[in-house]
Amino acid sequence: MKTKIVAMIILSSVMGHYLATGQCANSSNVDSFVYNGQTYEVIKEPKNWADAASCAVQRGGVLAEINNASEQSAIYTALNSNTSITLSSTTAQDGGGKAYVWIGGNDITTEGNWVLNGNNDASSTQFWMGTTSGNAVNGLYNHWGSAGSSEPDDYNNNQDALGLSLEAWPNGNAGEWNDLNQANTLYYLVEHSSILGVNDREFNTRTKLFPNPVIDALTIVTDGLDLLDVVVINPLGQELLTLNMEEKMNATKIDFSTFSNGMYLVKMRLKNGNTLIKQVVK
Repeated sequence: MKTKIVAMIILSSVMGHYLATGQCANSSNVDSFVYNGQTYEVIKEPKNWADAASCAVQRGGVLAEINNASEQSAIYTALNSNTSITLSSTTAQDGGGKAYVWIGGNDITTEGNWVLNGNNDASSTQFWMGTTSGNAVNGLYNHWGSAGSSEPDDYNNNQDALGLSLEAWPNGNAGEWNDLNQANTLYYLVEHSSILGVNDREFNTRTKLFPNPVIDALTIVTDGLDLLDVVVINPLGQELLTLNMEEKMNATKIDFSTFSNGMYLVKMRLKNGNTLIKQVVK
């Protein structure tokens, strides 16, 4: 599940993902929020499920794989309060004509074998077996529609992808999950790890960035580590700001007030050559 998000990657790989970002989603159509150390993006450009998963991977993440009730609640709250979704632009006719976003589940390979597979690869974790009368696998979390005849019902025998509802429909309530035809073109939810790269565990542990999301300024606390420089990089791979650290400091502030809302990488280098990359949202 969360292991799908590779935490340790080299900088060139990170930038490769972000240079590809503009090819699958326009930054003006992306809203971001943070929960429990994870960054989530709502991509407000309708795609079918497979294309949404592909774009999630290009952006360095996966379609969101929701693992517990707390994460589910936080995501649904953020979708309603921290994003600007036009409901009429992300509807599924086979889901009662209501609004949904794609998340990282499907039973495409075997009907009734619902798996978490937010990057649509050969590796997955089964969380549900069957249809409406099915059951959770190994006690894993699910949040299927619970009204009417309930979900997943595989309506017309062609509902194989997982959507999170933004409105009530005949078989469920807003916020619950529905199985939908994967050909529907919907907005989608991408999940990222907040730590995108590190080659020194102690460096990561002793480095704190806050607040995240950033309002006007980002504070970096390094617990006495000897930083060489700090670079802020936008999703297109452009270096927006470089701070050369002339002396050892326990805390450094970076002005974000002139930056547009969105996701940024903060690359920190120690004088011993180690590098840490973290992700923040403004």
